[in-house]
Amino acid sequence: MFYEHSKNPDFKNVLNEASFVLPDGMPIVYSLRKFNGIDQERIAGNDVIFSLIQKAKEEKLKVFLIGSTNEVLSKISEDLSSKEIEHQTYSPPFLPIHEFDFDGQAALINEFGPDMVLAGMGCPKQEIWMNRMRDKINAPMFGIGGAFLLYAGIDSRAPEWMRKLSLEWLYRLILEPKRLFKRYLITNTYFILIFLKRLILKR
Repeated sequence: MFYEHSKNPDFKNVLNEASFVLPDGMPIVYSLRKFNGIDQERIAGNDVIFSLIQKAKEEKLKVFLIGSTNEVLSKISEDLSSKEIEHQTYSPPFLPIHEFDFDGQAALINEFGPDMVLAGMGCPKQEIWMNRMRDKINAPMFGIGGAFLLYAGIDSRAPEWMRKLSLEWLYRLILEPKRLFKRYLITNTYFILIFLKRLILKR
């Protein structure tokens, strides 16, 4: 997301217009501490989804989930039903974001009348989607990345020691080398170069 933000002015505007931007990665957390003096903790989508679902259970909130596949959403739906959480799911067509039927999706969501919308379409699609839906959907929206897979029990999470050492990306790379190798090679290298540049300038 940092890479997209740096390279794409339109996406930068999308993030700047968001109500909240949470630091999901430890490198961002370290940077905030090192360069901005902010004692920031990591707030990962994989943690946020469990907190939001727990909140929905406690306060009997209605939840709408959009993203991922019908198979994944079906597994999540089973869990939410067992918790007596009123919910609805929707797996959008696998299309570029500019081909989405925003009005149709907004009508579907508003008809259900959720108290919160969880969007799990990955970066930058889910952030662009939420930005486009700001004035269409009558509920707060939360982008939780690939957390649907974790919640459904399909993905596993890196051990805590790897997360603390900023190595969760390595764990994911080991699980999905073909899909993530090129992306991580570009984005991680770019982040390291920016970090070192900032470090040199500070000194």
